[in-house]
Amino acid sequence: MMISVNKQNFQKLYPTIKTSLENAQVIAIDAEFSGLESDDSSKSSVIIVIICCSLFDTIEERYQKLRKNSEKFTIVQFGITCIEQVPCQNVYNTKIFKFCLFPASIPIKNRQFLWQVAAIEFLSLSGFNFNKVVYDGISYLNEVEEFTFKQYLEDNNMIRNINNMSYKEGDEIKRAIDSVANWLEFSGDPDEDPEYIVLKISVSSVNLQYLLQKILRSRFLRIWTTYNNEEITVIKVSLEIRRMFEREERDILNKALLDSYIGFSKVFKLLVELKKPIVGHNILLDLIYMYKLFYKPLPKRYNEFKVEIHRLFPIIYDTKYLSYQLRDEISLFPPGSPYTLDALYKFFSEERKRFILNSPIIETNYKLGDVMLHDAGWDSYFTGYIFIKMAHVIAVKKYGKGLEYRPVTNTEVMSSLQEYLNCINLSRASTFYLKLDGKDPKSERPQWLFVRTSVNYDIDQIIQKLSAFGTVDVKSFIEGCALVAVANHGSARNILNHFYNHKDIYIVPYNPIKHSLSVKYLLIVSAILSGGVVAWYGAVSKQGGRPILDPLQGQSRLLVVAFTNCYFVARDFFFVRLNYEVSDLTSTQIIIGQLDNNRAHTNRRYFLAYSIEFLRFNEDILRFMEIARNGKMFTRIYYFSQYLQ
Repeated sequence: MMISVNKQNFQKLYPTIKTSLENAQVIAIDAEFSGLESDDSSKSSVIIVIICCSLFDTIEERYQKLRKNSEKFTIVQFGITCIEQVPCQNVYNTKIFKFCLFPASIPIKNRQFLWQVAAIEFLSLSGFNFNKVVYDGISYLNEVEEFTFKQYLEDNNMIRNINNMSYKEGDEIKRAIDSVANWLEFSGDPDEDPEYIVLKISVSSVNLQYLLQKILRSRFLRIWTTYNNEEITVIKVSLEIRRMFEREERDILNKALLDSYIGFSKVFKLLVELKKPIVGHNILLDLIYMYKLFYKPLPKRYNEFKVEIHRLFPIIYDTKYLSYQLRDEISLFPPGSPYTLDALYKFFSEERKRFILNSPIIETNYKLGDVMLHDAGWDSYFTGYIFIKMAHVIAVKKYGKGLEYRPVTNTEVMSSLQEYLNCINLSRASTFYLKLDGKDPKSERPQWLFVRTSVNYDIDQIIQKLSAFGTVDVKSFIEGCALVAVANHGSARNILNHFYNHKDIYIVPYNPIKHSLSVKYLLIVSAILSGGVVAWYGAVSKQGGRPILDPLQGQSRLLVVAFTNCYFVARDFFFVRLNYEVSDLTSTQIIIGQLDNNRAHTNRRYFLAYSIEFLRFNEDILRFMEIARNGKMFTRIYYFSQYLQ
């Protein structure tokens, strides 16, 4: 069954959540967001977002887009399904938790996020309760916010800034003070009456209960306060007992308030601590938001994020990626299958179970009418469900048919999935996936296509003509030309064949050296500069004097070669920088591939490293750099070549 967790019952249910996570062998997660601007339609069967991700995107570029989008939105619902295998049986038990999340306002930061209209409309169709998010959402803090807020409380700034409270909160505090004053006036003396006299005061928020307790304790010396279930309990005590309470509960108020703000981040910290296998469907976006909201601000670079997220969660499986591997390896799914979460769940729960012998039973106490698509709790269950089903198929394929007639152990299941570990699916990008614990794969997409038109076609018209052959992305290149990224090689071949000798549209595989004007100009400039250096060296050698280079003797030749090589490497580096011309690093991969195939280029790089090492320590050459008329340019190349290393 699914357990709904909100800010009212979170503290009470946390021990149950903790026990379930500790006992789980696999933990499936899912998140619902207040909005998305990137194309993440693969999480659902309906496109609800503005498409800004494309087949041109490298992993770094995709990370930058998702990082930028995550600044605006937040997680409003988080689902966790704990999966545990029954010993010696082919049965798995599940426990589902659904958390409503909402960032509580804090004095140190003006917290804000956006709701995307398309997301609201889409979630509304699934019966999403927005009021529950606002009224019952559990707060959260990342580590930076937690540290800052803790310091804020320890410095007693909450009380100092009491004037910032709302009129309603001010009225509540005034009424509470009057109530306690009247109660103290007419109650008995605690020194004479052994039974404590108690007054209960209702409060509307966690912030208010903290402030009210601080104010009451400072204003009335013969009372003590406690808090429970939206009520403050005021107890009349003697001065001696008051001092005892103060010694025992010095920081309890600060800790209780901070704990209420940390909220769901406690669950995140527990997941990090346990290091259990984490499963998600198209999980990259979930990981990015979890990192940002519950851990730290997102790193500026993908490689930093990759290292950190792997340290936090060393075992991650993406069911989206897994489903593609099953399609390729054993043709499990029918042609044209959409690979969405609900489609996969329907396939395994209603159709494929007839064909997979001894398929594991996954138990949960839900009724068919209770299931809701695009509910984070149920989506996490669907994710865990299809993971176990697909893992069983992979284990049987890897370890033999005998497993079809006995329970597959959890050890066998996880062992069979090693090659898919930490492979995270990338939808509509230059690569199919990223690898969190190793080197990211090279692109297997087709080479870009170069399009030149004899008539005035705009981008939309080109897309319309080419999309009939499959998924494509098009962007402007130079006037009258465009670049096309195609999803698969079959579509690319069909496009080239169809437009071969077309009267209006010229399409060929993209070649940066052939099709880029910038590269052509650079090649000409490089040739002129390189030739000029060689000619200069020849002229100086014929004169025989070489007043500047005499102290260097044979080293002058090495200097000239190093100088020339700097130009060659500068030219190569410009090719690498060409990605800015087309706004994509894939062009860099194309060019580097061409250059790396040139043995002379490789030798030049090694020789340059030696040459620059020589330049660093030879004072005579450094003096030459200062004396030479083109010293500024040489110095520029010198530092540039250091950067290349």
